[in-house]
Amino acid sequence: MTAVTPYLAFKGIGKSFPGVKALDDISFNCQAGQIHALMGENGAGKSTLLKILSGNYAPSKGEIHLQGQAVQFANTTDALNAGVAIIYQELHLVPEMTVAENIYLGQLPTKHGLVDSQTAAL
Repeated sequence: MTAVTPYLAFKGIGKSFPGVKALDDISFNCQAGQIHALMGENGAGKSTLLKILSGNYAPSKGEIHLQGQAVQFANTTDALNAGVAIIYQELHLVPEMTVAENIYLGQLPTKHGLVDSQTAAL
């Protein structure tokens, strides 16, 4: 049987802050098309792990792999350019808009202060 390269892999991720070990040796794989839930008590490290994935934090140790390639995101822009974004819970949605439109609200390309529909369509 041939091993399938995971779309996303965390390998031994750790994160420490002064006086606090927030994450220690976190490893898991996700295949393309899978849906996963990240659950745990308050303070368990869920947000810290997502902030590492999205480029807000750098891991203290370990690696993130996307499609088999090790990646390091210096910031959220790097993560977005690689196709990684975190969608946080939002209680104030625009009911007249689709789910996709609500997700990308405020992130569409603009030209002269208006949404650039031609660029957004790409």
